[in-house]
Amino acid sequence: MDHPILKTIAESHGKTPAQILGRWCVQHGFVYIPKSVKLERMKENAEVFDFELTAKEMQELDNLTTPEALETFKALYHKCVNRDTAKDGTMEGVKMDITID
Repeated sequence: MDHPILKTIAESHGKTPAQILGRWCVQHGFVYIPKSVKLERMKENAEVFDFELTAKEMQELDNLTTPEALETFKALYHKCVNRDTAKDGTMEGVKMDITID
């Protein structure tokens, strides 16, 4: 959330980095399901439909999706899924594969 490109785009739209990434998902047609228990964050997460990223901004964000960044995401995903989804400390029945297609 602190990458200079992401922060610059966020500042130009008067949005948070999280909102920019949420909008990036929406414009790509990805399923955008933010998670928060804080009311303020829930409202913020919903405010991704009142602006649009330019083609240049989309490309800049796309370029941040490197193999290394994907591996970092996978590790965080597995950690969160294990914490929030696993039954009895097992990963039985939990989807763990992440694909880019």
